[in-house]
Formats: sequence, C-alpha cells, structure tokens
Amino acid sequence: MQHAGSAPRRVGCPVSTTASHGAAGAASAVHEQLPDRAFDDVAESWRRSTEDHRVDPASTLAPNVLTAGELRHSREPMERTIRAAQSELDRVYALVRRVGYVVLLCDTNGVAVEYRGSEARSAQFRYWGVWVGGVWSEAIEGTNGIGTCIAEQRPITVHQTQHFRARHGSLSCSAAPVFGVDAQLAAVLDVSSIDSGLSAQSHGLTLPLVVASARALEERLFREAFARSWIMAVAPSGDEHAAPLLAFDRDYRLVGADRRARAEFGLTQERLDNGLSLWTLFARSASLLQRRGTGADTVVGLQDGNGAGLRCAVVSAPVLSLRSHVSPVDAEFLLRPRATLLTELERLFVFQPPRGGLSAGALRRVREFVESHLAGNIDLDALAAEARLSVYHFARAFRHSTGVSPHRYILEQRVRRAQQLLVQSDRPLAAIASAVGFFDQGHFSRQFRRLVGTTPSSYRKTRR
Repeated sequence: MQHAGSAPRRVGCPVSTTASHGAAGAASAVHEQLPDRAFDDVAESWRRSTEDHRVDPASTLAPNVLTAGELRHSREPMERTIRAAQSELDRVYALVRRVGYVVLLCDTNGVAVEYRGSEARSAQFRYWGVWVGGVWSEAIEGTNGIGTCIAEQRPITVHQTQHFRARHGSLSCSAAPVFGVDAQLAAVLDVSSIDSGLSAQSHGLTLPLVVASARALEERLFREAFARSWIMAVAPSGDEHAAPLLAFDRDYRLVGADRRARAEFGLTQERLDNGLSLWTLFARSASLLQRRGTGADTVVGLQDGNGAGLRCAVVSAPVLSLRSHVSPVDAEFLLRPRATLLTELERLFVFQPPRGGLSAGALRRVREFVESHLAGNIDLDALAAEARLSVYHFARAFRHSTGVSPHRYILEQRVRRAQQLLVQSDRPLAAIASAVGFFDQGHFSRQFRRLVGTTPSSYRKTRR
C-alpha cells in the first residue's frame, strides 16, 4: 500500500482541465451549498489539502489504486469487519443501485477493501477510483468524502465541485465513520456516484442512509465482540439518535461500552477494566433482575440514581456461553442490531413498578428523604415512616420495587453524590466523605472503589 509520504502509483487515463480552481474562490462557492457545520468541515479540509498536504487541485493524474497483492495486505486486518458488514452492504446497495451508486467499505487509510456496485460499469468506476482498491486518503486526493470523514471522524457529504481536485468534480460521496468496540475509528462506509448531473439535493438523501447503516454495523461488531455477555441498548437521551450500548457479566459488572456509552456515562477503559457495576450508572432495576434469566430480549425501564429520567432499554441474553451451542443460523439472528427498535419501543413502553412493591408516591417520598439527608444518619424507621408502612413491610416492599435493600440504596446514593462533588468541587476527600455521610475518609474510599471500580482521587483526575 502506498503511504502519504511516497509518490502514489496512479492508473487510468488523465483528463484535461482548462484551469485550476483556487481554494479561496471554490470555498466561497461551496459555502452557498452547505449548512454552516458542513461548510466548516469542507473548508477546513480545503485548508489541510492546500497547506498541510500540498495537493495540486489542477492535477489530472488518476486516483491511486492498489494492486491485488497490496489489496490483500489491506484486507487482512479488516476481515472481521468485512464479514460483519456483508448484510449492511447488501442492504444499502439494494436501495441505491438503481440510481448508479457504488457502496464502499474502507479502512482507516482510505482504502476501499469491499464494495457493492454494477460489474457492467466496473471500468468506469475504476477509472474514477471509486472501486475496490481505490485509495481516498485526504493527504493524496485532497477533500473527498472518505478521506475527509476519516480526518473529521464524523459523517460528511462531498458533492462534485466541493472536492478539492478539479478532476473529481463529477463525483458525489456520502461517508460515515464506523467506530469499533474500543471507541476508535475502525472503518468508513461510503456511497459514491459518478453521475455529473446528480443534484446536491438528491445526493443529500444518501447521508442519513449511510449514517444509519454505519451505526448498525457498529452494533453488529459490538454484539459479536461481547457475544458471551449480556448486552443493553439504551434509548438515546436528548437530541442523540444513536443508542448507547453496554455489555455486562452475570454479576452486573460492565465489560464493554461503545463510543456513545463512554461519552454519555464518562466511562474510561480503566473504569471498565476495574469491574465497574452497572448500578453505578442506573438505579437497580427490579424488572431486569427478575426477568434477565428468561433467555429472550427483555424491555426494561431504567432510572438514574435520583429516581428520575426514565430510559427504555433492550437487554439481550448472551449468544454464546461455555455450556451451550448456538447454530450459525441462530447466531446470525441473535446478533442482529436492536437499537433501531428503541424509538418505537420507548413510545409504547409504560413503566410499571413490580406488584407488591411501594406505590409510586411512597417510593418518591423515600427517595426524596434519602436525597435530603445523605450527610446524616438515615435509619430504617425514618424511611418506613416516609412510606407509611411498618419497618418489616417497608423493607420487603422497597427491595421488591428497586431490587436492592434500603441500606444498599443509601450507600449507592452517597457514592453518587460523592462523584458529583469530586468533579464539581476542589473539596478535600475527607470533607467530601463527611458531606455524604461516611464515617471517615478510609470508609469512603473503600466503598467508593467497591462500587465505582476506582479510587476517589483517580475518579477526580479522569473526569476533569
């Protein structure tokens, strides 16, 4: 494979151009076609192409295309991703093939390692470089959908004259990044057209399609990597459209988190390696505890530590275990993405506390009491009084509603409050321990590490 610093090998016939297009003038024209953020990405890419990569916009050399041997070398580390992508490549191509698009799966160097396209038009696609083996590094070709997506690590459309090189002025590309289970860029999914008459409005429809397909491929890779674990897809929060994915073991220790989950919940690899409990992210869910063993997907309602912010989630049982065998057909079915179901499920899902537990009002009063008395001593009698039950009936009903004893719940809330204080203030650890009701700093540190998976000092450092 050619590297950015070496002279690229080109194939195909050069084309003539009457004039080069300057970066400043072309960027002005591009601005009229794009929303602000997209313009910023393309404009910054043009700057890199000019100043950092020194790409010649008037060059008529054909794109770089790898030999068969070079392509095999690029495909080898991508084999797992290529296998996982087959159904998504087929699905996307079925939607765009009638309008002459080619679908490319590229590695992080911009090499197209897998494709879907019309074999009858393969000579044309090869000439333009949008075929298997094509290299679309921004350092070599300047602004283009694949290379700029790699540089920006977010979805992007580059339409015709938005390309830096004049030779590529008839191409239209929409690309989306695919992130691996380690939250690092793993691949790029791209759809490209060589139709010079394609309008920007028509081509713009391809970006949501390729983004959705890239997210589905990410989920497939995540489910394959954690096929021996329980996997939870959580309904997106706020304006997000992608569901965070979490993997946990039989003891509810987190063993994996995708890029969105890491960003939303502040998860680092260190915290995951330390055996962080799922219940540090959510209030313990009685419905999950009671229904997890059914072997089928379970729809549950999750609440944050303060009992607010209900989130719908789909929990999937392990596809593989040391004591069971799953046929290839069953495995293919069980590894399918579920995250796209969450929007509809969340609309239909109604949270109902388990029968025999506390009423919604009693549970709210108890939680509010705990929240306002964390710094002091909280005894069972006071909680039972808030719920207007005897101590015996309260303890049973509380566990039934939350899946955890009152003592454990209070401990979890103290640790959650401590997490907030560690991030939001510079108070000494001893002062924080006292403020959230621990006996001393040593007791605080031991309980914090047991629940969070790291020490208070390390937690403060990683979250700032």
